Amino acid sequence: MLLTPHTFVGVAIATAIPNPFIAVPLSFALHFAGDMVPHWDFFSNTRKEERLVGWRPLAVMADLVIGVAVGLTFTLHTLWVLHNPHLALNIFLCGIASVLPDALEGPYIYMQKNPKILNWLTKTQSKMQFQAPLPWGVITQIFVIFVCLSLILSSARLS
Repeated sequence: MLLTPHTFVGVAIATAIPNPFIAVPLSFALHFAGDMVPHWDFFSNTRKEERLVGWRPLAVMADLVIGVAVGLTFTLHTLWVLHNPHLALNIFLCGIASVLPDALEGPYIYMQKNPKILNWLTKTQSKMQFQAPLPWGVITQIFVIFVCLSLILSSARLS
């Protein structure tokens, strides 16, 4: 799954569960559940060598920028407009936790040698991926974003 839908899931969890000791680990765990949703991403049906050339690295960076922008927008809105630093911190931490498995997998994708300490993560991630063809694999992610956005916006905590 792309990073942006994972970020929306983290923000939705943060707004629904005020306790960061529950929300942050849940955001991390739901990353793996999100990968089981049929989806398409920039590395679908590619070899490791193909991931380093052409448009893919640029697309990954664009997705990363959008995901960070989403997380920071909700964090800063909560901090500056709603004056709720506890919720802002929860949103920030859940946003990070929701994309952390993919961020930790970055060295596997972009380095010559696989870091042995992260082998368990890359194996787990690859087993849980449910790749879907275009356009269906993007439509499912748009659906996830809309569901999360409706949960976030309907939260009384963001009013």
